[in-house]
Amino acid sequence: MPRGRGVAAWKSVRRQLGDFSSSSPPTYFLAAITLRAYTAPTLTSLSRSISSTFTALLITAGIFLTAIFALKVGSLLSRLEIGYTLLMAFALVGLSRLGAALLIRRLFLPIVAPRLVVLTDEGEREARQRDSLTTYVDVRQAGLTPHLHDPGFFQAVGRTIGYADRVVLAFSDAAERLKWTEAMRLSGFETEIVVDLAGFDPLGVSHWEEHTTLLISRGPLNLRERLAKRLFDIAVAIPLLLAAAPVIAAAALLVKLESPGSAFFIQERVGRNNRAYRCFKLRTMRSEATDATGQVSTSRNDRRVTRLGKFLRRTSIDELPQLFNVLMGTMSLVGPRPHALGSRAEGSLFWELVPDYWSRHAVKPGLTGLAQIRGLRGATESRRDIEARVAADLEYINNWSLWLDVSILILTARVIIHRNAH
Repeated sequence: MPRGRGVAAWKSVRRQLGDFSSSSPPTYFLAAITLRAYTAPTLTSLSRSISSTFTALLITAGIFLTAIFALKVGSLLSRLEIGYTLLMAFALVGLSRLGAALLIRRLFLPIVAPRLVVLTDEGEREARQRDSLTTYVDVRQAGLTPHLHDPGFFQAVGRTIGYADRVVLAFSDAAERLKWTEAMRLSGFETEIVVDLAGFDPLGVSHWEEHTTLLISRGPLNLRERLAKRLFDIAVAIPLLLAAAPVIAAAALLVKLESPGSAFFIQERVGRNNRAYRCFKLRTMRSEATDATGQVSTSRNDRRVTRLGKFLRRTSIDELPQLFNVLMGTMSLVGPRPHALGSRAEGSLFWELVPDYWSRHAVKPGLTGLAQIRGLRGATESRRDIEARVAADLEYINNWSLWLDVSILILTARVIIHRNAH
């Protein structure tokens, strides 16, 4: 190549890298915000603060290195300088987070932490646990009696509540509760009331005719939501599959070399609307020991799992072929993890232990989900294991949004390698 063209090409590369470098801080801050790195609970917890910011740095570094690979300029850059830069970034972020956590705990915790005032009566007050950020006010001892036409009453309530972020009415006496409900409606404070719903756990409040109704469940996503989720799946799954294809091919070859049988394991699992579908995985067990119905959960030291299989499970590489399921439309990137038809806990089928089990199939199963980023992985040995997972799955369905899917995908980076992945 002539010298002039070489210099021009190098200037073009530097310009492109410069443009990308200028977008790295926004990329980092976007990832950090998604990981809730700037919320009060995270800022006051050293472990959560460092974990969230380090994960955001890893995501930013991954995108930067992907850009270098795409521009084919890796040979023009110093690997040593890149490595030193990343190490320096992690060191500076870690030190700054350490200092920020100590400073906020000592000076600003009373300011950034939400404060709660509970207005209650004597019986309810004694039954409740106290903490440093919660103020319990016995309205009888404080001499507070609701008078809707008395400015002095509202002034006294204002002085009692002060600048609290949250006010809760917790009364055992029904008549007292009704009086305070009406009074607080006029007080100008955002107020909640504790009510006994006889075991119901509503998702929200609505109205029908002149009645108040409680939203107790959410059905499948509507057409617009399903379309948005599907387009998102395709847009993300295609580049992910292109990047993972060499890893899948290499892992499949190693599986074949280690033990006889197919490199892939295909199992029927329960999908959307409780319909069975064929789920793809890399085989991690000896062929003669595979369990097509999933009646026996894989344990930590399961003898059926090969040496390579243990590595594939621990790193979640065995799940990568499910990207084909995503493109085929039988799975989504994010959703409840699919179970085999014969999956059991404490010797009983999942749906025999958890009455709400079938409701988790209102959406497509996913490669990852809310339960997974909370560490709910591995064998389901007890009823509590499957109950916790179903609860997380239903929470995901009831609160679904495209932003929630993006957040879960980003947070999955922290649990790809997990102690319960076996």
